[in-house]
Amino acid sequence: MYSFNWYIAKSVNPVFDQIIRDMAASFRSHAKDIEINIISAKDSSYQAGFERMKNIFAPKSIWHLFGHAPFWWKIVRLHSRTVHTLLDSTKWAGFPTRLFNEGALTGQGVIYPVFDSLASRTEDVNKAVFVRGKVDLPEGDYEVIDISHKVLRPEALSGIYIASESGPREAMRAGILTMRGVAVASQKSGYLDEILGPDGYFMLDDNSDMSRVIKFGLGEKGRHMAMSARHFLKTRRSHDKCAESLISVYKRVLAQ
Repeated sequence: MYSFNWYIAKSVNPVFDQIIRDMAASFRSHAKDIEINIISAKDSSYQAGFERMKNIFAPKSIWHLFGHAPFWWKIVRLHSRTVHTLLDSTKWAGFPTRLFNEGALTGQGVIYPVFDSLASRTEDVNKAVFVRGKVDLPEGDYEVIDISHKVLRPEALSGIYIASESGPREAMRAGILTMRGVAVASQKSGYLDEILGPDGYFMLDDNSDMSRVIKFGLGEKGRHMAMSARHFLKTRRSHDKCAESLISVYKRVLAQ
């Protein structure tokens, strides 16, 4: 029996948090003789001093850190092997792993994130343009929904997401929205290429006609784009592939 502690740091945003928990579910379903204990810095039980100290001094097969290391992490590294997953930083506190091949260096492990399935059909869902923060959009007869401060719930959505960035955090948010039924528009992104495919999103550049992109995204082209991207995502970032990538990394660490 292998026992793992997964520690989710305070620096982890809600989207990343959701994906980590989905990854744990995949690992539990596809790997035998394992036990995963998820510890979140935001959980009330973690705040209790006794529970915190009990966890810190408990040796495990592997402690897996997601996000920035807490001050007590050096104690964990004295008694257990450690794995560390970061999105866009390079201050490692364990065997270095990323969630994308894009940006990963030689010697770093890659763990494939997994995105949960679409909850329901999207045909009867009102279409909308989804954004994060203030985005300069042309006037039009469409609803604009700002999802900056919302935890994405599992219900189906419909429309197009205008990505404001092209990094790994935005790519993961786009993956979740894709599984809800939303098409994505973004600048060229190697991270999006990995999970949606190079042709799985509407490409934006300085010369893009945003009115035309939104029209396509809210119409049949957007629906077909979302379907194609969802198929690519479910194939390339399946639960099996997620579990296999975790097993591969853990074997390397346990063999050290």
